[in-house]
Amino acid sequence: MTINKVKKMKFKGIPASEGIAIGRAYLMAADSYCVIKRNIEYHQVKKEVSRFKDAIDEAEKNFEKQHKIVVEDIGKKYANLFDAYMLILKDPIFYKGIIKIIKSEKVNVEYALQKVIDDITKSFKMMDDPYMKDRVHDVQDVGNKVMGFLLGSGKKSLKDIQTRKIIVAHMLHPSDAVDIKKGKSIGFATDLGGKTSHIVIMAESLGIPAVVGLKSFSSKVSPGDLVIIDGTRGIVYVNPDTDTIRSYRSEKKELDKIFRELIKLTDKPAVTKCGQKISLAANIEDVEEVDNVKNYGADGIGLYRTEYMYLNRFNLPEEEDIFKKIKGVVENISPAPVVVRIVDIGADKVSKQLKIDVEKNTFMGLRGIRLCLAHPIILTVQLRAILRASKFGNLSIMYPMITDVSEIEAANEILKSVKEELDAEGIEYNKNLKVGVMIETPAAALDIDYIAPRVDFVSIGTNDLIQYTLAVARDTESVAYLYNPADISVIKLINRIIYGAKKSDKWISMCGEMAANTLYTELLIGMGLRKFSMTASYIPKVKQIILGTTVEKCEKLLEKVKEIHDTNDIIKELQESRNKVVEK
Repeated sequence: MTINKVKKMKFKGIPASEGIAIGRAYLMAADSYCVIKRNIEYHQVKKEVSRFKDAIDEAEKNFEKQHKIVVEDIGKKYANLFDAYMLILKDPIFYKGIIKIIKSEKVNVEYALQKVIDDITKSFKMMDDPYMKDRVHDVQDVGNKVMGFLLGSGKKSLKDIQTRKIIVAHMLHPSDAVDIKKGKSIGFATDLGGKTSHIVIMAESLGIPAVVGLKSFSSKVSPGDLVIIDGTRGIVYVNPDTDTIRSYRSEKKELDKIFRELIKLTDKPAVTKCGQKISLAANIEDVEEVDNVKNYGADGIGLYRTEYMYLNRFNLPEEEDIFKKIKGVVENISPAPVVVRIVDIGADKVSKQLKIDVEKNTFMGLRGIRLCLAHPIILTVQLRAILRASKFGNLSIMYPMITDVSEIEAANEILKSVKEELDAEGIEYNKNLKVGVMIETPAAALDIDYIAPRVDFVSIGTNDLIQYTLAVARDTESVAYLYNPADISVIKLINRIIYGAKKSDKWISMCGEMAANTLYTELLIGMGLRKFSMTASYIPKVKQIILGTTVEKCEKLLEKVKEIHDTNDIIKELQESRNKVVEK
């Protein structure tokens, strides 16, 4: 008798949502339809167009239903995607484009639909920006939904899962995420996708471990295979050996235990053993996250990203919409402080609304404050909304992507003009509103002595600062290993920023991912950082380090690190110091 040995495999992808999941594979079928081109007669055109419109109506009803489910299960913020889906259904390029092909080429609706999807997909894939590349999946999701109604077919739904499973798919769409429930879908791994995918955002909100960008992974997995997802390291194991299973089960058990203990620190103030108070604020994107901020004991909101208001839509948000969202956050968290960052997006995100060309290199192009100054309407509308909301709580403004003092001066001129408009209209606002900047370019870091005296506060955006300093795109897998906060050049720049801000007697915070990484907590305290801002769920971990250390220990650690130039040796030194705190 021949015994079939199960093949053991290990895959490396993009870490998308932290955590460990162990379970059996549930394979989702890829979105593939056999579309045949049929030539039709003139008198059949009306029928094909009618079929198309009926399918559009069915898809719209489906998205409206999913919108309602997401609002109830996850939150209103994540349901906004389905509003965008419904806009895609009626977008002229999509809607009129398909009808035009049916009429001009005298072909069946399925062929016309597929042709439009393919054309849009090609144009999106030509863009350099990872976010825009991910948006092609939204168009494909909408197209596949319409195709399903046309063909009267459909794929397996995640709601069909009856037991705890690991979802394996070529690509998961946000509409699939509606059916992901804790206790059934415990993690997922996909061939495609990036960190900016909507499905990833939803996974993080649900606390589901995920790894994406695994290339041909799904084709090598069979239903029922044992799968381990390591969402923190970006690793997926298929049919791992006993030792690997035992190791991950032990690690997961320990992580669950640690998290339960850390949650107990929520109500404790973040004070070092020597009595130094450290402020731990939260980063958010929407008012829906404020309850979570409170639950983790944050001292306020150190970064309110406003980009979400501008994405997945076909028109710029209006002043009243922005005002209501910001007012909702400020009132909900009051009297705690809220720092609102002016929208930090590239021209590619609003090229259609502004009727401008999409740039090849959006990271180095027209983005952040550059975009706002090039198109003042964006900044003016947002400043009006922020100022109006400022009377409802403790609110501050922060300019993103600063490289030169002239940008601050230009933005402040617009701010002054907006204040004069509101005064003339008799609209109240906080006339002492604080204005700060985010330091995320080497240029701004090196010029901090000139920038700091001209603002009320400074915040360090490490995500971009590291990326620009090391010339490494962290979402590019081939060079991602070079993206390292422990690089001595990065450490020196951050130290310079903190010293420069404190010398000018301005308060300074850090709101990039580095602030949430406990490996760097002591080092940053040693540099003089007293304000951190991060995803709310990371606050207990960082607080644990703060409670177990002293400023003197942190300063000595900094002096040691300054003498080391090998990144691996720096990491080793930081790990040893952190371990001494955690093990106590």
